[in-house]
Amino acid sequence: MKILGIHDGHTATACVLDNGKLKAMVSEERIWHEKEKGGFPEGAIKEVLSISGIKPSEIDKVAVATLTPPLLPEHFNDPKFPRNLYQSLYKFIHKSILQGDSYVDPIVNFVHKISRRREEIERRLRELGIKGEIIFVEHHLAHASSAFFGSGFERSLVLTLDGAGDGISGTYYVGDGLKLELKGRISAYNSLGEFYTRITEYLGLKPLSHEYKVMGLAPYAEPKYGEEVYKKVRKFFEVRGDRIINKAGVYKRDYLKVFQKVFYKVRFDVIGYVAQKVLEDVVFEWVDNVKGDFDTVALGGGVFMNVKLNYGFLERFKRVFVMPSAGDESIAYGAAAYVSAQNGIKPEPIGTLYLGRDFSEKEIEEALSEIDERKFKIEKIGKDIHEYVADLLVKGFVVARFYGRSEWGARALGNRSILADPRSLNVVSRINRMIKHRDFWMPFAPSVLDEDFEDYFIVPTRSKSERYMILAYPAKPRAQRELPASLHQGDFTGRPQVVFKEDNPEYYSLIKRFKEKTGVGAVLNTSFNLHGYPIVYSPKQAIFTLLNSDLDALAIGEYLVIR
Repeated sequence: MKILGIHDGHTATACVLDNGKLKAMVSEERIWHEKEKGGFPEGAIKEVLSISGIKPSEIDKVAVATLTPPLLPEHFNDPKFPRNLYQSLYKFIHKSILQGDSYVDPIVNFVHKISRRREEIERRLRELGIKGEIIFVEHHLAHASSAFFGSGFERSLVLTLDGAGDGISGTYYVGDGLKLELKGRISAYNSLGEFYTRITEYLGLKPLSHEYKVMGLAPYAEPKYGEEVYKKVRKFFEVRGDRIINKAGVYKRDYLKVFQKVFYKVRFDVIGYVAQKVLEDVVFEWVDNVKGDFDTVALGGGVFMNVKLNYGFLERFKRVFVMPSAGDESIAYGAAAYVSAQNGIKPEPIGTLYLGRDFSEKEIEEALSEIDERKFKIEKIGKDIHEYVADLLVKGFVVARFYGRSEWGARALGNRSILADPRSLNVVSRINRMIKHRDFWMPFAPSVLDEDFEDYFIVPTRSKSERYMILAYPAKPRAQRELPASLHQGDFTGRPQVVFKEDNPEYYSLIKRFKEKTGVGAVLNTSFNLHGYPIVYSPKQAIFTLLNSDLDALAIGEYLVIR
């Protein structure tokens, strides 16, 4: 059975499952080189079908994530009808009703029917020659499916948390074999994700995008300055049994009015500290209430993009899986996985995320023809290019790497990465001047050899998710000595990608060579993109990025370009 999964909201994405095997997954932003591009993912659909070698007419079923029209960033504070129906009604519904979830299904079903969403998606699919049956999958069910079926666990607790989707902001399920049994849910009004997004907006950052910057800011605050404010803000939420209850009495933009009062004359870093501490404390009080006897958990939803939060699950469960890039870009896979399971085919667990296109040497050479050879030296190195790049890193070069299939998701995992020597903090300012222009408090990350991982970080339990840069770990003294440029300087944590030879032998050999030269089993890894752009996808995007930055070098396929 061939299933196309699509998400047509924020960071729109498409994927293909062929008899349960994930053949390809690409977000629309990569095709158009437009960060977080939303809407119907026509470009991504065409791309995943091409990568998979599947004709549009061969698609048996189309799994569409989310019942109601998804929220696009441009409509964040002014959603279009009928989506704005819920946002408008909340002011006229008693808070005790909003804190429950009895009203959610009637509104969601009503909006689904009047939105003409099915007709529009069907029309767009038919234009592409796709005639398979269209099946809509509820938003949090798609998140839960991505986490459970992606984990490979036979049985586990499954948790979802996000801003909101289909009127819900959180759920907990029991996953067992091919089934997911809903045990409880949290309405959108009670959303921790919405609270954290409004903190992001209050700080002048971009909501639905820059929440990770609030997380990165939090460790710089002195806790003693935040405790009194924390006590006030912690009262915004109550954990009552298996529910999280919004006690602030406000929702959506109205949070900003409350923040103006409670955060009056409070430093920006303290606000970040308070938001992060409230998030962690409320989530884990809820988790303790729903955990039961489970020692295995799978996590999905945008709140679990918070890598600092995720570490707490390693301390509470023996087996943990966090869906990589757990935001809404993951629910295209979740919807497809759910439909596959409903048809008796268990989806294969998530493996590597190298799910995009592998470009040919001819395509790379065409892109290289745009380079002015008076400014750059172009040399074909051949299959030894990985070791060659490692030697350049030892010499202090900052090198962009473009090799093999593109990785899916928010994290660059070596194939579309900028690499550097992690031993000196000076490289952080160099990379920021060259290309990244990141906020001064935001750290870079390390790619670490599997055999060195536990020498560098405090690891309560191993997790498959350690491969995906979705967990942050406290650094051991060795890491603080050898990897300072890839650690958070506020609390000396790192968000590593643990590199296994079987996942990416070429990237593994690069880091191994670097270790042979330096004794350090890791390199600094940050995404290959200009500030404000998504991670590069194609050779032409790679060359565009090189020409509009001050990078020292680009390794693209078997070619090396040096400034």
